[in-house]
Amino acid sequence: MKTLILKPSKKTFNLAKKLITNGELVAFPTETVYGLGANALCDEAVKKIFVAKGRPQDNPLILHIGRKQDIKKYVKNISKTHKLLIKHFMPGPISIIFDKAENLSNVACAGGQTVAIRMPENKVAQKFINYCNLPICAPSANTSKRPSPTNANHVYDDLNGKIKLIIDGGETLVGIESTVVKVENNIIYILRAGKINKQMLEKATKLTVVDKIDSDKIPQSPGTKYTHYKPLCDMIMVKSDIVNNTIKLYDNLVASNKKPIIFCCAANLEAYGNRNIKVLGKNSEDASHNLFNYLRLAENNFDCIIAEYFSNGDMVDGLFNRMIKASSGKIV
Repeated sequence: MKTLILKPSKKTFNLAKKLITNGELVAFPTETVYGLGANALCDEAVKKIFVAKGRPQDNPLILHIGRKQDIKKYVKNISKTHKLLIKHFMPGPISIIFDKAENLSNVACAGGQTVAIRMPENKVAQKFINYCNLPICAPSANTSKRPSPTNANHVYDDLNGKIKLIIDGGETLVGIESTVVKVENNIIYILRAGKINKQMLEKATKLTVVDKIDSDKIPQSPGTKYTHYKPLCDMIMVKSDIVNNTIKLYDNLVASNKKPIIFCCAANLEAYGNRNIKVLGKNSEDASHNLFNYLRLAENNFDCIIAEYFSNGDMVDGLFNRMIKASSGKIV
């Protein structure tokens, strides 16, 4: 299968619509990461996502819509709290869990009775979805367990020959996946951290917001059950006594004939001298934007990534979640 990378245009969107309508897959940009889209009303189309990614079929997908009014077509029981979340955060980097309507693919929902709905604020994503005039279910457009794609080349590296079209909308803005929330008894539970954090949700809704580990037998949110975001080389995260422990780890690896690299905060750059360094940014927003791209750049050239913990900015929780999964829980 030949994989095309095309810039957004009327011709590109018409081709994308044709492919989606015929049960094929299309990769497209959002503000978070690139998504791998299929017709959410067609089981056979959705199954192709799991095959292309090598993704377990008990890992649910997020439903992407292009208009707020489309939500009611695919869900049941839209509560007042749901409406508050929709009003304040859609379109945007949030996925809200609802009871699903009967017309949605059971495959997309991993056999569960709920669905996460998202309306991207990325204009290319909106245009693609609205051209198709179908709900688009989409996980990240990468091989399962790999760092998520933040540009079209990342998608091509993982899925070349497996899908027919990648819509190239440039580099994504946020860099990590959407916040996933669930509403129970007027309490908002965060199932996956992202750009929209607990404080933002509390301020907008005036409701209680809590973190919740999704430990149900059937997970309701992607990114909560399996290993994710793994680079090809080892990775260690440093959270305590950051500079001293990072230097110690680095020097010990060099003494063992390894080639490490440090992912650091801009404020700590000078402390590392002439060691191999990549500055993730000055805060958690910068680091989230850069993380997946830098993982892919470093993985083939170094034996180990030593990544600093970021404690500043609005995306601390989302960044920590991705880093700890990418490092398989190895933390100092």
